[in-house]
Amino acid sequence: MMLTGREGDKMTTKNFVCSDIHDDLEALAAFADFAKSQEADRLLLLGDLSLRPYTAEALSIAVQTNDVPAFIRAKETHNGKTLSGMKAILDRSGIQYHVIPGNYDGSLVKIFGERDLHARTAQFGGAKVMGYGGADAFPPHIALLVRLGEITPFDHQELFDLLKKETPAIGLIHNPPRNLCDDMYNGENVGTPATLRYIIENHPKLVLSGHIHEAGPNGNNPNGARGIRAVEIDGKKTLVVNPGNLGRFEIIDEITLATEKQFPYGTFSEVHLEDDGTPTKVAHYSVEERPSRTIGKVRKLAEYSI
Repeated sequence: MMLTGREGDKMTTKNFVCSDIHDDLEALAAFADFAKSQEADRLLLLGDLSLRPYTAEALSIAVQTNDVPAFIRAKETHNGKTLSGMKAILDRSGIQYHVIPGNYDGSLVKIFGERDLHARTAQFGGAKVMGYGGADAFPPHIALLVRLGEITPFDHQELFDLLKKETPAIGLIHNPPRNLCDDMYNGENVGTPATLRYIIENHPKLVLSGHIHEAGPNGNNPNGARGIRAVEIDGKKTLVVNPGNLGRFEIIDEITLATEKQFPYGTFSEVHLEDDGTPTKVAHYSVEERPSRTIGKVRKLAEYSI
């Protein structure tokens, strides 16, 4: 049953949004448990469920034997176990949910079925929603999987064409719109111009994206991006939300997969929506007690009335 709340005289839904889980089942469980405690209507995962889709041992064997099919099977077994663990957490919550892949992920259909909205649409009440995963930037150990055709492809023109064809009120798009919650640690904006053009021309109600951790609620970019931007064009508003990285992300060695640098915090967002997809409130949360790397109590970072 869909749980609903009332804000003013309109019914709204509570949507809890996370991205860039990066193998962190503990953080995902904390996210799902908190969302359930808040009587969430929907959970949305915006991609990068994986971090180490294969093991260093599998890579080493493949280098020695040149047996690419065996490497891919080993990767599917290893990654499938992690993704199945995530599905189990989400299923246990009893909350409706959807996922899209990120630039660390292959197809999620085998595990999540129709809950994977990559290049597909759905209805959230009266609002049409479209999902599109992937991005065009990869760390070295993922670039290997790209060459093998094991990562979801990303195409800016395909994304724009799908958006124009489907005209969704809400976009679930792993790669943020250019210049909107896509601010890197060095201030560079690296999002997709496809979604930006769609926003300018079609004025969707909401775009939810992840991918760029530094532009999330705990962002460390010099532009001051903190996971939320509003755009008004011709009197029509579009809200862009980047929930940041939920998982405890690491930069890893491309051969040994050993940790080279750790990023200790995880964040997620709560977005309240009217039936037509209009956002009315956004709250950002953290699941970690900084600077500790352990999962701590969920704490609210910020709240915005739209």
